[in-house]
Amino acid sequence: MADEKEERVIPYKIGLISTHGTGKTTLAHELVSSFKKRGYKARGITEIATIFREEGFPINEGTKLNVQFAILNTQMSEEQKITLRKYKIIITDRTVYDNLQYLERECGKKDWIRDMVLNYAKEFPYNAIYRLPMVGTLQEDGIRSTNDEFQKDIDLMLTKFLEENKIPHQVLPDPKTEFRTEWIEFIVKDTLEKLEGIPR
Repeated sequence: MADEKEERVIPYKIGLISTHGTGKTTLAHELVSSFKKRGYKARGITEIATIFREEGFPINEGTKLNVQFAILNTQMSEEQKITLRKYKIIITDRTVYDNLQYLERECGKKDWIRDMVLNYAKEFPYNAIYRLPMVGTLQEDGIRSTNDEFQKDIDLMLTKFLEENKIPHQVLPDPKTEFRTEWIEFIVKDTLEKLEGIPR
């Protein structure tokens, strides 16, 4: 039993969470690079919805329940596969929590799916979750919607969900620099303090 518990704290899993268009993907790449430079075996998990959109499946407004459910399951599967590869640090570009908001916004609340998400995250928790503020202007990238109302809806739903379910997370401050270097510095410092004394 002790061995099983020990396995679950390796790797240290960081979740980046927010509505779309906030800079999560860039931040995830920069964090992986920063940890690697410090000698840690780090790996990022790409936003799963982006992969589905590139394969021709509908996301954003007008998506379908089976697509969003597949995205959620793929997110969980990717997290587990990379955990088995013994990376020390994982950075996820989204978590199961914000993926759930996209499903519920377009397909309605499904208690059985919500229970699945909450139970998964309880069994395989994120060691730290950082929420990015809704800043900047939405840019057309061929993937995510540029509908401001849609972006705000997800942000509000996420706020309510995190509060209702008392999910621990840290809200990053509005960035002072274009490249959000203060976010990188804060997360790296916070992570290294928590990993102090643990072999790389």
